[in-house]
Amino acid sequence: MPSKRWFALVLAWPLIAAAASWPKVPVPEATRSTMVARRMIFNGLDMQARMFRSQKSQAEIIDFYRKAWHGKTVVNPMGEAKVIGHREGDYYITIKVSDYAGGSKGEIGIVDVGDAPKHFEPGKGLPHPMGSKVFNDIRYPDDPVPARTVAMTNTLSPLQNAGYFRERLEGDGWKPDGRQRCTDPDACVQHYSRGDSHLTLVAERGRSGYSKVIINVQRP
Repeated sequence: MPSKRWFALVLAWPLIAAAASWPKVPVPEATRSTMVARRMIFNGLDMQARMFRSQKSQAEIIDFYRKAWHGKTVVNPMGEAKVIGHREGDYYITIKVSDYAGGSKGEIGIVDVGDAPKHFEPGKGLPHPMGSKVFNDIRYPDDPVPARTVAMTNTLSPLQNAGYFRERLEGDGWKPDGRQRCTDPDACVQHYSRGDSHLTLVAERGRSGYSKVIINVQRP
């Protein structure tokens, strides 16, 4: 799975943006900025995400944005990082700034706060055991290979999850490709195909006793 998808899934930022016209976010001089996701749909909303590295400190980065946005910012702690928030018309920009290699790194996202769906059902169209909590549903419609990643938790063991999904997916036309495996009672991986679509499912037991299930579908 491409690293940017896991990066976005694990962080689960509230950083979402309208695809039609992305606002430009300034960065300090001598700062390298790279695209993480040109467009992703995070729980029903469009998102664009970038990262940067800078030799400037976390405090200097925060000061730069306060000046660039004329003090119209909100800064909140997130562990050892700081999150800068700024409203720009219908968009909301967030920048998570952390110390990094003697300087800092930033994670940038943009939210279209005027275009939130009223009724979004994460995980719609995919099976999930009763009592599961689907907490992320991320699509990458503009990637060379369009993809979707859905994450959920439930009280079933990884083996029970593997059996549940195998029955439902095969009933929906997905065929196992022979790489199904459960390395131990706490982790299972399954691979399926249907036409030119491919599905990978990972079920792992967490420390809390709940299982985490991540489903990635290419060409959903």
